[in-house]
Amino acid sequence: MVSFGKKICYNGYIADRNEAVGIGRRKDMGTELVSTLSIYNVIRRALGCMDSKLLLHGEITGYIFYNMLKADGSYTDTELAEYTLIGMLHDIGLLKTGYKGDIVNCEITNVWAHSIYGYLFLKYLSPVDDMAEIVLYHHLPYQLYPHIKSRRLKETDFLALADKMDVFMRMEGHGMEKDYFARQVNVRFSSRAMETFQAAQAKFNFMEKMKTDAYQQELGSLFGRVHLSEKKKKGFLEMLVYAIDFRSQQTVIHTMSTKTFALSIGRLVGVSKEELQMLYYGALLHDIGKIVIPLSILEAPRRLTDEEMRIMRAHVVITDKILRGVLDDQIVNIASKHHEKLDGTGYPLGLAAADLSQLERIAAVADILSALYGKRSYKDSFSADKIQGILVTDAAKGKICRRVVQVVIDDFDVIIRDYEKERNETMERYMEINEQYENIYERFKGFDM
Repeated sequence: MVSFGKKICYNGYIADRNEAVGIGRRKDMGTELVSTLSIYNVIRRALGCMDSKLLLHGEITGYIFYNMLKADGSYTDTELAEYTLIGMLHDIGLLKTGYKGDIVNCEITNVWAHSIYGYLFLKYLSPVDDMAEIVLYHHLPYQLYPHIKSRRLKETDFLALADKMDVFMRMEGHGMEKDYFARQVNVRFSSRAMETFQAAQAKFNFMEKMKTDAYQQELGSLFGRVHLSEKKKKGFLEMLVYAIDFRSQQTVIHTMSTKTFALSIGRLVGVSKEELQMLYYGALLHDIGKIVIPLSILEAPRRLTDEEMRIMRAHVVITDKILRGVLDDQIVNIASKHHEKLDGTGYPLGLAAADLSQLERIAAVADILSALYGKRSYKDSFSADKIQGILVTDAAKGKICRRVVQVVIDDFDVIIRDYEKERNETMERYMEINEQYENIYERFKGFDM
């Protein structure tokens, strides 16, 4: 039985001893700003902060899946990296279904809910939409494959076996029969999948690596040598943060609007192309720490209590813990300082004007603009006049940057036009995901599991 040691804590990521972080250097130093390895580590750290068991299940499943695909011999390194990320994220739908920390139970009961949401997140929010079906069907027994149409049945079959292999190791001695896999060949899994698993083990001895951190080093090496396109790197991160936001109708558009406002303001202020890239990543990831904030707080139909506010404010610290050491410090600072104020009254560090860069000031104003313009369970969207009045007042009090606020006031219509376009597109995706979920779930209820 594989030993799964605790590597992650709820209230802060503890980096693995052998974690390869691969901070992307700036382009003026001859390399990319954000590397593929960095994307991988942001994903794993975020999942780990949510729940260590969820991370380990995704990581081990992805690693087994990777070795099976490698043994098959039909895939490039880039394809292997993309499929491995899908393996890690195959249970991402649990973000939407109210995951309570029992990964084994989620894998054996009500399997359709998280499978469908995971598929929909990948299909509508990720750069690998054409591969999403393998997540949709990863709990479907092999004997039912004739009832579906998919170009990815081989990969689905491999992922299903990898998923069950990890669950088996977690359940060994707790009710799963020793001969389970032998009896399930051509029932839940194909003989091809089992033969590929055995061939991969014989060739790579990957099960031994799973007993230590060696498997993490191997995955780090894979993502270190693969260079995904900028579009795909951004796409994977957007899928992750939008999946977090899509947990609640109260948060659907917040990250999108903050990112859009920040980029619009940055262009109007006249920051460089590279600074815009930093602003994009920092604004996109500024609330990634909310992955650990309970829905009961995010959806509270009133202003938060002092204790609830304490928990909510912790998201900034968690954001920093997820990103620090993985991404460029300037990007991390943009993300983690968005609640700081120029007069020192902000949080979590109570920084002052001298401590806050132009990009950090832009992100702070963008976040406020997003909050004022967005709806909450306890408030409606504010009018343009009220929003501008609040911004001007806060700038006059020395809380936020006067120059940035003046740009917002001068070009308010332009900034809002950019925002409304993306807001409409995001809400359409959100509604489509909810509608598709109901349709697919109704169809899947007919499968005899």
